[in-house]
Amino acid sequence: MHLKNISNERFPAMNNKKVVSPRWFALKSSRPVALADALDARGVETYLPMETVRKQDGSLKRKPLIPKLLFMRSDPELAGRIETEARQGESDLFPFWIYRYRNHSEIQPIGEAEFRLFRLLTAEDSLRCEIYRKEEFKVGDRLRVTGGPFAGYEGYARRIRKNKHIVVEIEGLCAIALPFIHPDLLEKV
Repeated sequence: MHLKNISNERFPAMNNKKVVSPRWFALKSSRPVALADALDARGVETYLPMETVRKQDGSLKRKPLIPKLLFMRSDPELAGRIETEARQGESDLFPFWIYRYRNHSEIQPIGEAEFRLFRLLTAEDSLRCEIYRKEEFKVGDRLRVTGGPFAGYEGYARRIRKNKHIVVEIEGLCAIALPFIHPDLLEKV
């Protein structure tokens, strides 16, 4: 069988250029709400976890759940360009910094599974949780959730305020205690 040399000009999908899919990045900004609005206006997908709190006068106010933290979905090159533009004051964007790997200058993407978990856990209707009445789970055990909305996630059993929780780490960003998960939906890994 003889193969012809096919030109990349006729078949652009065969270019040697690597196609990079959009990723989630954590941003630090002193004005996360205004930055989210500005990025959304540019067509950049953002996620800003919010909570409703009662003020002293009894009125309700929405505010960021985690101060100064915002997420954006973009390809890494565009994310870097937007960050540079904002930090140099050349645009309508408020300055922000993208979280980077420790000891590196490369920006740190957040995995899709980790981000889905973070989004589930920061939804305003999310529940707080504990693991109870399952004596074979000890603090430090690595556990996997086998059912429900958190199926497939893995973490460690930890004590938080005298209760056992499953804690999942998002590398370099935070650790999250999962909402209530019935012990029958857990297995040791």
